[in-house]
Amino acid sequence: MKKLFLLSFFIFPATFLKAQEKPKQESLRETVQAVLRAAAEDFIEIRGEALMGEPGTKLFASTIYAPNSLENKILGYEGLKKTDWVWESKLRIIENTEDLAKEYKKIYQELKGVSLKTLSKSYEPVLSYEHPNTSRRIWTNQFKVVGKQLMIDLVAENSDFEWVIWLRVYDKSGASK
Repeated sequence: MKKLFLLSFFIFPATFLKAQEKPKQESLRETVQAVLRAAAEDFIEIRGEALMGEPGTKLFASTIYAPNSLENKILGYEGLKKTDWVWESKLRIIENTEDLAKEYKKIYQELKGVSLKTLSKSYEPVLSYEHPNTSRRIWTNQFKVVGKQLMIDLVAENSDFEWVIWLRVYDKSGASK
C-alpha cells in the first residue's frame, strides 16, 4: 500500500507538469500558426520576461521560438490611442548574397500557402515574390491573413556587411496610428 501511495505521489505531479508544458513548434509553419493565434490578444499568452527597451516601447522575450532562430521577442510601440504589438524573430544572419537568396527563398516557400486551421482562414502573399539582391538594403515580402488585418513580413536587411532575415507578425489596423 505504501508503494502504491509513493508511486501515485510521483506519477500525478509528473503527469500534471507534462500537461502544463506548451507544445514546442517543430516547423516555421507551426510557429506562425501559434503566433497568429496569440496576435488576437496582443500576444499576451506568449509574452515572456520583460526586457529593457527603448523609450516609448515595451519589450518582452517571446515564449514561442521559430526553429533555429537567433532571437525572438515581442515589441510594443506606444501610439496615441493604444500600444501596437509586433512579434519578431531574427531567423538568420548570412554574409554571402547568394546564400541569402537561397535561404530567403526557402523560408518564403515554407511560409507560402500555409493553412491556418485555428483561424479557419489562410494567408496569402500581398505581391509576387521578390528575391533579395545587392541593389537595395532592405527586401520585404508580405503575407496578409485573409479576412483579418494581420500581416506577416519576411524581411532581409543588410546591416554592417551582413544580411539579417527577420520574420514579423503584427496587426496592420494599428500600425499607422
